[in-house]
Amino acid sequence: MLKSSYYYVCPFTRGGWIIHKEGCSQLDNSRGSEFIGSLYTRQQALTVAKIHHPDAILCTACLSPFVCPTAGRSLASRNRAMPTRHTPKSS
Repeated sequence: MLKSSYYYVCPFTRGGWIIHKEGCSQLDNSRGSEFIGSLYTRQQALTVAKIHHPDAILCTACLSPFVCPTAGRSLASRNRAMPTRHTPKSS
């Protein structure tokens, strides 16, 4: 079962709004952040935020698709996969 998290939108310095998850290092409560709800996924947070702020985007520090949700840090890149030969070698 998914665990809910608190999500906020903050004004972006270059215009627009950024969605942050509670505990994000980029979340600045002094800049007029707005609580948007206790939600289960970043997609839910984006949907809710876009109701009031159509130009809202996800924070790259806490809501990037490359962030591991359990570890709270970026996943390490792995070596390229090597193809497997499925046909017998010709003599």
